[in-house]
Amino acid sequence: MTVVEPTPATMQEHSYAIVRGLFDPSTAERLRQICERVEAEWRRAPRCENPPVGPQAYYMRHPNDPEYHRDHPDDLAFLLNAMAAPQVVASISEALDEEYVFGLASLYFNPSGHSEDGTWHKDKIGAEAEVSKKPATGAGLQFQIALAPSDDLELVPGSHLRDYTPAEHAICVADGEIHNRSNDMPGATRIVMEPGDAVLFTQLCIHRGRYYTDKPRLTLMVSVKKKAAVEHTLRQRGLDYATDQPWFLRPAYLRGVEPEARAIYQQFIDSYQAHWRAKLREGLQYSSLLAALAESGAPNPFFAE
Repeated sequence: MTVVEPTPATMQEHSYAIVRGLFDPSTAERLRQICERVEAEWRRAPRCENPPVGPQAYYMRHPNDPEYHRDHPDDLAFLLNAMAAPQVVASISEALDEEYVFGLASLYFNPSGHSEDGTWHKDKIGAEAEVSKKPATGAGLQFQIALAPSDDLELVPGSHLRDYTPAEHAICVADGEIHNRSNDMPGATRIVMEPGDAVLFTQLCIHRGRYYTDKPRLTLMVSVKKKAAVEHTLRQRGLDYATDQPWFLRPAYLRGVEPEARAIYQQFIDSYQAHWRAKLREGLQYSSLLAALAESGAPNPFFAE
C-alpha cells in the first residue's frame, strides 16, 4: 500500500508535513560541514548558555551567531541563505497561510553522556496562539532539516486540534509528568528523514525527540512565529532568549545573502531592532558609569557590602 505523506498544504489537518529533497545532496553536505564546525565552536566557547554545554547537551541555540563564523564569513552567508531559501519560505507560507516572522535557529546533535528518550509534550505558548488568524496551528511552527539520516522525531498526528485523550494525559501530564518518557504513546508516528529532507510541525501537537549517543544526529531547525504572535509577545514581555539577536544590526551581517532571503531577515530586524537598541543603550549607560567610577577611584557601589 502506498503511504501518502502530509504536505505543507495539509499540515493544519495532520500536525506535520514532510518535504522530501528540500535540499540537494551537495547543499545538505555543505550545511552538515558548517553545522559540525559550529557545534565544535559552541562546545569550546559557547555564546549562549541556554542550554549549558555538557555531556547531556543535545542542542544549541543561534548557530547563526556571527562569532561562530568569524573566520568563515562565507559559511554564515551560506547558512543564512539556506534557512530562508525560496523552497523553505514557500513550504512555511503554504503550511501557515498567514504572515510570519523568522524567529530562531537551533542545531540538534548527539549527547556525549548517556542515551535517553525525550519527554512527550505540547509546547506551552499561552495566549500566543489565540491572537493568530488560525489558532489551531499555534503561534508558528518548527522546520527541521535533516543533515544526517534521522528518525529521532516522534509526534501524534492531529493532536494539535484537541485536548489530551485520557491515555495521552496519563503519559504527558499525570502524576507530575513522571511517565512522559513512555514508549507506549498511542498513535505516535516516527518521522524518517534522509539528508536534505525536512519536516514541519506545529508546536501544539504532542511530540518528542530521541537523544541517543549511538545514533548519529544532526538536524538544523528553523523556528518561525506568526506576525500576530510576535506583536503580542513584544507587548507582553519584550525580548526573550530566542529573539535577543542584536548581531542582525551589524552592517555587514547580511553580506552575501540573496535578496529574497534578505527580505525575510529584514522583517525580523524590523520587528525587534527597537528592543535591541534599547537594551544596548541601557548596557552602555552602565558601562560608562563603571568606567567613570574606575577613573575616579571612588568605591564601587555595585560591589559594596
